[in-house]
Amino acid sequence: MYETWKCVLGKLPEAVYRVLGVERAVTQELLASGKLKAAPTPDPRLGDFGVALQPVLKGISYAKWSIVGADLARELYALTRDECWVEKVDFVNGYLNITINYNRILKSISEEFLSGRVFKELRSIGGGEKAIVEHTSANPVHPLHVGSGRNSVIGDTFARLLEKLGFNVETRFYVNDIGRQVATLIYGMRIVESSGVEKPRDLKIDHWYGVIYALTNIIIEQGKLREAINGKIREFVEMASEICDVCSSRGNELTRETCLEICEVSWKKNYKVELLKYAGRIYKLLENTVKPGENPAIENLARTLKELRDLLREYRSYTRAGWRLALYYPEVYRVLKSSIKSSREAEEEITRLMLGAEREEPGILQLFSKTVNEVLNGFRETLNKLGVHFNGFDYESSPEVLKTAHQVVDDLLRGGYARIIEGGAVEVNLDELAERYDYIKKLFHPDRAGRFIIRRSDGTTLYVTRDIAYSIYKFKVLGASRVYNVIAIEQTREQKQLKAMLYLLGYRREAENLDHFAYEMVHLKGLRMSGRRGLYYTIDEMLVDAKLSILKKLIEREEKRELRDLLEIAEKLAIANTRAILVSIDPGKVLVFDPGKISEVEYGVMIQYAFVRAQGVVRNLWGLEFLDSREEVIGKTIEYTRGFEGVDFTSEEKKLVDDVLRYPLVLKTAYMEKSPSKILEYALNLAIDFNKFYEKYPVISEKNENTRKARVLITVLTLLALSELIDILGFPKLRRM
Repeated sequence: MYETWKCVLGKLPEAVYRVLGVERAVTQELLASGKLKAAPTPDPRLGDFGVALQPVLKGISYAKWSIVGADLARELYALTRDECWVEKVDFVNGYLNITINYNRILKSISEEFLSGRVFKELRSIGGGEKAIVEHTSANPVHPLHVGSGRNSVIGDTFARLLEKLGFNVETRFYVNDIGRQVATLIYGMRIVESSGVEKPRDLKIDHWYGVIYALTNIIIEQGKLREAINGKIREFVEMASEICDVCSSRGNELTRETCLEICEVSWKKNYKVELLKYAGRIYKLLENTVKPGENPAIENLARTLKELRDLLREYRSYTRAGWRLALYYPEVYRVLKSSIKSSREAEEEITRLMLGAEREEPGILQLFSKTVNEVLNGFRETLNKLGVHFNGFDYESSPEVLKTAHQVVDDLLRGGYARIIEGGAVEVNLDELAERYDYIKKLFHPDRAGRFIIRRSDGTTLYVTRDIAYSIYKFKVLGASRVYNVIAIEQTREQKQLKAMLYLLGYRREAENLDHFAYEMVHLKGLRMSGRRGLYYTIDEMLVDAKLSILKKLIEREEKRELRDLLEIAEKLAIANTRAILVSIDPGKVLVFDPGKISEVEYGVMIQYAFVRAQGVVRNLWGLEFLDSREEVIGKTIEYTRGFEGVDFTSEEKKLVDDVLRYPLVLKTAYMEKSPSKILEYALNLAIDFNKFYEKYPVISEKNENTRKARVLITVLTLLALSELIDILGFPKLRRM
């Protein structure tokens, strides 16, 4: 709906109240329900849009409609002529027909944009306030995939939006460099390197470490699962033997067929391969016959068989993933498989590495640092392609974080908010504290706040403790007034716990100004991503796929252009398309994406196409390159605001004017709702509407002087808006396509 329509309908309840005495809430409900709505008039001579008033007039005699309607028209005109640019309101046969003065709107928004007032007013929202946006912060153990890439693009786009709104923005990457995942990578990496297996020359370092990390995990998990499966099989045999005795002695509610199957398990307990076959058959027999509470022994057997089935599925999943990686990296698989004899011993070594890093043992800490920074270099290479940059990388292992983490534990103990439990670990019980502090109760309502450990019995802190310390660091050391943590929606509870802990520690303002920017996961068609299994679609792959799909289309369309030029254009458009896809859905919703159909999603291309076309108008009109001479273009355009009037705007021109009018509101809404997808949606609609206008009407060659001036103004305003939007979206700016 046109923005002007919304403005007029927003005033309608007041007009109805003044003329008919109908409560404003009644008319508002009619509008909200769609019973009272606006629609384009069948003939432009009647106005731009009409409102059918029958729902409002139904209690009034038809003979009085013309009198009441005329009063409503006068009242609505008085309320809307200035704020909503209304030129005329008529009442005809139960309809209010509204005519908008688009000459006034175009002149008004031209002055706002060309003078820079609209951008200055938007910058006043932030007013120089320091805002930190922490985003990406992916574990440095494998390459960035579309899941972590969505985090990167959402965070970077939001940071760019904040900058346009006048915030002093810093972007930070929090490096989890001493966690179990990094320790697992280092454990596997030491085995591989000591065996003389080298990284393939053309493989990025983060991709190489991703292979080692996944295969190390797979082999360890397979060992753990084998132990668990054997344990369940033993339980299964013991239960089967007991039930078999009951079956053969006096019978029970089981059928003879089921009893026989169970007894066969007892008789063949030494033939392990046969047991899994029987387990599957018996589970199917029991699945539809077991009734809760009827026979506890049978219920336990059914439960054990289900757990065994789930373990087997998990084992097969890891096995398939291992085979896939072993096919491409056989040497890595071979040395890891031959070296990791015991999952338990591997886990113990991983724990030793992790504890050594936290205790700052020089050799271990240096190894962690070297490995992590090599992966981060791979991240930087990928993110640089996307135009994503950081003001700083903050390490979990830094003295500032570790020292503050231990201080946090001491302060919570001293304040009576934490307690030492059996074994020497320190626990915080937020369930109890929520009864004492309304802030905590409201923060988690209607859920329970929970309880969690903040220091292990061995004296080491946990990730949550170090996260509290890092939050304090962002506010107190980096000087943030507001912090946005771009973190997955599944971490919502942990982020609330973080705010609660800051509150208890006396950081009340900081707790209020810590904002969890939650985002949902990415679901890929045909692939369930898992870093532990080496199953993911990387950002590097996505950029290549996007470039190839665009290049093929450019080659078909541009037969005479050099391949080198087309390749450069395709690379830039691939970045725009990739960023657009990752930010296209509201952060709170799951992004469902099919890599095989990447060529069908060209949001970035469509926006760039309109941007290039608008630049072409400026180039042909004044011989100026907008990207080099923005201020000169604005100076030339200002001359076109003088003297034009009485232009009869087409529907396409009206739509574009209304689009540009919405620019400040869209930015404010995207900021307030933390929804960068609204920026993309708006830019895409603006581009589509401009392309329709451009293809239908001449601009420079228009013979009517006033119409030509109006079209040049519309083109330059669109160009200015698209330029700002492309900045926020982080697209490269093309001159030609």
